[in-house]
Amino acid sequence: MDKNIINCTCIVCHEEIESDDNFCHNCGHWTPKGYTFLENKNNVKQIMKGEVYKQDKKFRILVSLLGISIITFAVMILIRGNDMFKPFALLKKQINSYIYGYNSSVLKTNNVYNNENINTLEEAKDLIRKDIFSQSWLCSNDVDVGMLEYKLENNYNIPSVSFCDMSLDESIKITNVIEKMYQLFPNISGALTNITITNANTKDEYIAYFQPMYQFVNTNQDINLYNKVNKTQILLNSYYFLNEKIIATPIEEIVGENWYVKDANWESTIAHELGHYISFLILLKSNNLDNITLVTLSNYEQINKILEIFDNNIFSKSLIDEALYNYNLKYNTSYSIDEFALSISKYANVKDKQGNLIADETIAEAVHDYFLHGDNCNKSSYEIIKIIKSRL
Repeated sequence: MDKNIINCTCIVCHEEIESDDNFCHNCGHWTPKGYTFLENKNNVKQIMKGEVYKQDKKFRILVSLLGISIITFAVMILIRGNDMFKPFALLKKQINSYIYGYNSSVLKTNNVYNNENINTLEEAKDLIRKDIFSQSWLCSNDVDVGMLEYKLENNYNIPSVSFCDMSLDESIKITNVIEKMYQLFPNISGALTNITITNANTKDEYIAYFQPMYQFVNTNQDINLYNKVNKTQILLNSYYFLNEKIIATPIEEIVGENWYVKDANWESTIAHELGHYISFLILLKSNNLDNITLVTLSNYEQINKILEIFDNNIFSKSLIDEALYNYNLKYNTSYSIDEFALSISKYANVKDKQGNLIADETIAEAVHDYFLHGDNCNKSSYEIIKIIKSRL
């Protein structure tokens, strides 16, 4: 230390300081010298023009940059919309794939709307469209896949078709199945509301699934005041249709030999589900209904009765009984209903918990067989198809 420098102490913390210090190095309080210096207004002005001024200027610049950034972000949102958030959607998909070990769908297909004021069938269909369309920004939005969806919607009067994140190759295969089915059965348009990729409750719960009624718009109010909306839909399990390695496995290795009709594949099972849709549509037509999408005061009792009949297997069983009678008469045989169904496939002969034939599965497998083999399908299948076509 320079001997010429006189040491003194801070009047606040009593820490030793040097005589030429302006501030105490320990507590920051100004020293007598510092006080004298700051009393000089010229010195204060000089400080304000120096570092303090520079810091204040930096702060104002930062505020201005923040404002410009907010405005720019808002403009980008207006121009690009939800596309701005696609990276976050992609990250979510990757995280889910890592957690579950397979690709899953980002679409939410179990939305329920309450107390919507729906007055016409077209309004009901519009809401079904908007429900999925509002989520479409989460999808990869391949243009070619989008064109396939649009073609199916437009050509076959299906309000919403979504193959969200499905590969183009798989989308083409499924589109071909649906188009062929509508060509084989040209009178089935109008009652199906949507075909949508989704996540099953368990990953392999089903491959595809026909749901005759999903209550989409509900209300706790009096039926006189509000209409309800149902979806009649086919759901595609993402576990299979979004995972190429899984769907590359032959279907018989998963479900077993001869479970489905001969030559069945992953995509042809959608023909089986459309077979369920066809038998349901025949039931509707036999009760003078085109669909159950819009439930009103005038039709809700009738719709409830129809759903009860469909669930109880009564109507489907009557079709199978008629087909079996025709078969035995035509071929001079005495097939039992089990023999008749089993000649189609194992799935066609599946039973409920009480041991009764689930006749609707027999019909669906007959349709599946006809889709794959046309007039060369199993004779039992063909007898069922003849009845179906006569009822449509």
